[in-house]
Amino acid sequence: MLDKNKIILGLIENKNFNINVFEPFCDLVKDFLYDFSNELKKQKETYLYPNLIYLSTWVSKKNVKKLEKKFKSNQIRLGRGLIFHICPSNVPTNFIYSFFFGLLSGNSNIVKMPSKKFREKEIILLTIKSLFKKEKFIILKNSNCFIEYKNEIETTKKISSICDGRVIWGGDKTINEIRKFWIPERTIEITFSDRYSLSIININQLKKTKTNEIKLLANKFFYDGYTMNQLACNSPHFVFWVGKRNTKVQNYFWRELNKVVEKKFLFDEIQVVDKYTNLIENVINQKNFRNLKTFKNNLYVVDPSNDVKKIEDLRGISGTFFQKNINQINDLKNFISKKCQTVSYFGFTKKQLELFILNNNLLGIDRLVPIGKALGIDIIWDGYEVLKSLSRTVSLE
Repeated sequence: MLDKNKIILGLIENKNFNINVFEPFCDLVKDFLYDFSNELKKQKETYLYPNLIYLSTWVSKKNVKKLEKKFKSNQIRLGRGLIFHICPSNVPTNFIYSFFFGLLSGNSNIVKMPSKKFREKEIILLTIKSLFKKEKFIILKNSNCFIEYKNEIETTKKISSICDGRVIWGGDKTINEIRKFWIPERTIEITFSDRYSLSIININQLKKTKTNEIKLLANKFFYDGYTMNQLACNSPHFVFWVGKRNTKVQNYFWRELNKVVEKKFLFDEIQVVDKYTNLIENVINQKNFRNLKTFKNNLYVVDPSNDVKKIEDLRGISGTFFQKNINQINDLKNFISKKCQTVSYFGFTKKQLELFILNNNLLGIDRLVPIGKALGIDIIWDGYEVLKSLSRTVSLE
């Protein structure tokens, strides 16, 4: 029999670490999230990072209550025990959402953080550290920890061997490698694999839209496309224009987006090089494009070849977007694969989108949200009811 405590104490400094389980959305955890939100908002540096501003809102009392209402169940539920979170190295705030998923579902957690340096990560950890000093959160301090390492296989193996749930975020290769490491028979596993997201815009509706509203739409699209440099699974790479082609209105949208980028986005040298290299390697060298429009280095808009169907292979970075005109929304089905996660939209009713999903035998698309909400994260993610998966039901008759 594996000695869980012995393995854990060999990895972390906290000798008082214990595995505790709670009811989902217990008062202690909710208080911790509320305090985290308030502490984050007090820090001036938070407001330099849009993803930290969003995070502080996500764990606010108002939003947590909304999540609790969505989760609410008459069944008896408890956390499963110890959840091992393996988070991606290229997204600065993913690890904290994964941690909050584990916490809200009633579990103790070991979180493997991104090894890359991010200022956002440092701010989050300083906030967590200050909260763990409070007497009322001592039980949470002693049942949760954050660790950082690169490719130490033995560490991943050891924690996997004692966990009650394993959450893996990453590319398909990473997931398949980690799946080789044994987990106990009753351990559940959730994998968030490599996904692809896109936007759809109803041209007929855009033509009727006032100039100031198109500017607002471009501003919303900016946050979806640029906040994470298109590295997040829910960042759009492709825009489908639905309806009769209207080059004038489409170009107007891109020009307005360029103006927003000019004002709000500062490219560093690495992003400039990566963006250009990505364009050369994945578009021009592959000869899979018909037209390329550039707005300085702010924005690249690519028209792919007519025969391109497998769009998840077309990946932008730091403001490279592909576009295609289709006649009607049902034509979108020809481009949807299992890898498609989020579709952000403009100019469609919920009923239109519902009929599209139900009538087209789709194996992909897990989220449809208005443009501007693509980077939002919810307790239902990639088609999983995450908090329910990470907790267990106790039957009582």
